[in-house]
Amino acid sequence: MEKNQELHPSVQQFKEFMKQHPALITEVKANRRSLQTIFEEWSVLGAEHEQWQTYRSVKADTSHAQETAEEETAAHTASASTASDTLGQVMGLIRRMNVQDLQNHLAQFSSVLANVQNVIQTFQRPTNQPSQKPQDHPFSFRRD
Repeated sequence: MEKNQELHPSVQQFKEFMKQHPALITEVKANRRSLQTIFEEWSVLGAEHEQWQTYRSVKADTSHAQETAEEETAAHTASASTASDTLGQVMGLIRRMNVQDLQNHLAQFSSVLANVQNVIQTFQRPTNQPSQKPQDHPFSFRRD
């Protein structure tokens, strides 16, 4: 079995992407960027995002027309990869999410909702009617 066939399809696509963008490889080797961050950006933004144009090689630009023709023939497989791309985007967003910040925001939102509910309840209370005593039993049963 070939080594590339054992890899996940998105990893294979990323390897092809890196071959088309050799300037990214030099940035990784120079420790300016990590492969992980490039992969996360690639999975979220996609291979055709304008950010990657500065990293394309001249050879990749000439073969771009050939690639688009191949992409058109593989359009039926693109629908299956669209689902994995969407999943990759969601996973990228989850990776970048700070759980502590999210928890703080949810706690603040919860307290805001509680305050709004209290304000609404104060305006809904009748002012000139005496408050009724709540019954002990929610259902009134009578004996026959």
